[in-house]
Amino acid sequence: MRIQTTLRVSAAIAALAVAPAWAQVTLSGFVDLNLESIKTGGDRTTRVSSAGLNTSRLQFRADEDLGGGLRARAVHEMTFAADTGAQGNPRETYVQLASPSWGDVSLGRLNLSSYWMYGYADPSFSADYSMLSNVMVFYAPWRESNAIAYNSPRVGGFQFKGTVTAGKEDSTRNGRVTSFGVDYRDGPLYVGLASDRKYQVNIRKAGQMESSTDNYLSAVYRLGAHDLTAVVHNYSGYYAYPPYVDFHAKGNSVALGARINLSDANRIHVTVVRRNDKKNDALADATGLLVGYMHNMSKRTTLYANYGMVHHKQKTSVRYPISWSAASPLSAENPRGVQFGIRHAF
Repeated sequence: MRIQTTLRVSAAIAALAVAPAWAQVTLSGFVDLNLESIKTGGDRTTRVSSAGLNTSRLQFRADEDLGGGLRARAVHEMTFAADTGAQGNPRETYVQLASPSWGDVSLGRLNLSSYWMYGYADPSFSADYSMLSNVMVFYAPWRESNAIAYNSPRVGGFQFKGTVTAGKEDSTRNGRVTSFGVDYRDGPLYVGLASDRKYQVNIRKAGQMESSTDNYLSAVYRLGAHDLTAVVHNYSGYYAYPPYVDFHAKGNSVALGARINLSDANRIHVTVVRRNDKKNDALADATGLLVGYMHNMSKRTTLYANYGMVHHKQKTSVRYPISWSAASPLSAENPRGVQFGIRHAF
């Protein structure tokens, strides 16, 4: 039996040696864990938590040169809670054709075009306590399934980005989204302008289609080794997190921040978000703050500390969270938390 197995393995290796070349597949990802003390949901919890800086995940990526500058790519990202090993929510999964002359087209589960613009202007790059993710973009669309996206080549510093999703693939098309924008990059300056529109069935009134519109103006300016960031967000419409929460909202929010590189190994990031909602029956005006510190022990291993808080102006039924992995704040609560963690990239 052992001789037969050896012959089979040898034959398989020989077959691979003469097989045509396949697209190269790489495996990468993050494992991110921290010790956290967080006050939300009427209680203070001390715990081991995952994803202080980055969502813990595995990424499979394939890339093939098709000739003439044309490339085919495929990406699949699997998230997990590093503290328990449990599988998390899906991230991006897509296939793409890309050319330096006409741009790239992607199909699958994708971050919206707007995400890449305000995400670059987020000093924490969407960390767990990100004030842009948790306060500014509260329930707005940002990563969607059944999507197709196009990014043009950059010409004269400008690039067009567009994403369209099918929503639920039935007669309702519930949850369909369009996201379009243009950005400009030249030397130390980056500016992006984007608009998203989402159509969603009212979770309290079956068959009634609602919509929301989110507009973003993002800017980043590099000043020596440091980045100064700003985002202005205007929003209006119906927002829902089925089947639990829904509300109509209209207003604006502003984020100011900085990435301060103290040295090659040490960085501070700071974000302040002020949200002004004009329909205060469900949502509160609020101010969010995130202060973080990162120490790069190597190119792959980073120690970090984060402090975040959200202060609500008045008592409301819907509150902005400090973290989506923790309990929602109570109607008169201002959540806050601190994390000390380590992230390893591979």
